Amino acid sequence: MRSPRLGWQALKWNYLGNFMRSLSQFVIGILLARLLGPEPFGIIAIAWMMLGIGNLFADLGFGAALVQRERLSNLDLRFIFTCQMAFASLLTVSTLAAAPAIAAYFHKPDGAPVIQAMSLLFVFQCLGETSAAVLRRSLNFKALQQVAIVSYLAGYLCAGLPLAWYGAGVWSLVVAQLLQSLLNSVLLIRLTAVPLAPCLRRDAHDMLSFGLKVTAANLSSWGISNLDVFCIGRAFGVVNLGLYNRALNLMNAPMSVITAGFQGVLFAACSRAQSDRQQVKRIYLETNAGVAMLCLPLFATAAVVPDTLIQAVYGKAWQSSVPLVTPLALAVMVNALLAIKGPILMAGNRVGLELKNQLITLLLFVPALFLAVQVSLQAVAWAVFGTYVVRWLLLAIDTLRVTGATLAEYVRTFRDPVLVGVLVAAVAASTDAVLASLAPLARLVAVAAACGLALAGLLRLLGGRFLKQNLATLVAVERLSSPLRRFLNV
Repeated sequence: MRSPRLGWQALKWNYLGNFMRSLSQFVIGILLARLLGPEPFGIIAIAWMMLGIGNLFADLGFGAALVQRERLSNLDLRFIFTCQMAFASLLTVSTLAAAPAIAAYFHKPDGAPVIQAMSLLFVFQCLGETSAAVLRRSLNFKALQQVAIVSYLAGYLCAGLPLAWYGAGVWSLVVAQLLQSLLNSVLLIRLTAVPLAPCLRRDAHDMLSFGLKVTAANLSSWGISNLDVFCIGRAFGVVNLGLYNRALNLMNAPMSVITAGFQGVLFAACSRAQSDRQQVKRIYLETNAGVAMLCLPLFATAAVVPDTLIQAVYGKAWQSSVPLVTPLALAVMVNALLAIKGPILMAGNRVGLELKNQLITLLLFVPALFLAVQVSLQAVAWAVFGTYVVRWLLLAIDTLRVTGATLAEYVRTFRDPVLVGVLVAAVAASTDAVLASLAPLARLVAVAAACGLALAGLLRLLGGRFLKQNLATLVAVERLSSPLRRFLNV
């Protein structure tokens, strides 16, 4: 079993890397949004939607199978790499042929070359998938994050921003993404020296079974996460899709920092400890409490100051996306809580439960989305929020059964986060209303400062109790600095 120190180091590096990468994406995304406007992001959103579903098939769940598997050989690695590359090549060829029809469906025929160019990402990304899984399995998230940051900055600083500045439009996004993905894979291969010789073996039924279940679960999850994009692009056009995409990405950026930091570590660590149910239960409840404390104040605040947030970050050209922020902020908050459950179920080889709940949610989402599209873009955003709540409830029930946690124990993890979230959001709304005459950026800075002070005060009052009752296993209080312990009253 991995040592707690190794798991803590992996978590630390994963959070640090995700924070740096998300901060880079946030800043560069704002610059690109101001340089390009909504339409290029709408076209790219269409391409990413198609690539997203393709990547699910290209991986075939083998990346997760590689991490979850107790023993691994070079033959396993060669087999996984061969299957991933074969499917990736097939998907690239298929997308090249289907691109004109896809673009026509969204009433954007000139978007076909963009989709065709982006189809190369199937091959570029799959080149490094096996190597990335090997690093995740060994909890070497330091190397993973270093490669991700270097490749992202190389793609977008060296290509994306300069091309956007010189008027390349949507192609600045295409070139940046292709360069990033190719460099990321090349660096991962060099780090791990994974054997790349082709191998098609016949005795991999266990990996195939697990991988296909993961693929099916991911496919249904993709449907829930992207069906709104599919319908918006068709019903409201690429400009409105761009508005929706940027508003959603603005919310997803901090969520990614929080959830992506622990997801990979949580899956790898619970896979190694899957025979110890009590340990998995403690990890689940404490992770849920920590994520709730981080997410509820943040997204509740975003939900109550949508106008200030959009105008300060993107400018007046994006004013039409303001009504979308509140429902999307709440939806992303729920999605962050959902992100804990998948790794727990996968680590215990209970992917079938996740798949069942995803399919139920998807069946409910389709009619809700169909009705919402008839009303407005804002109605679609609220339908997304409602769907995420249903999905969270269904998965919470099964995850409690798998881990052996009681409903009372689960609800208790939300007590302090809900209180802090409500109070911080109230401070944000009050400050925003009082300072309505200020310029948006100044108002946002003032709101952030007021919320920071309120959060500091609440942590002073509640932090020590919260640490002892909800994070005793994950956080070693004695290793915290003396000033922090005094501040938290521990």
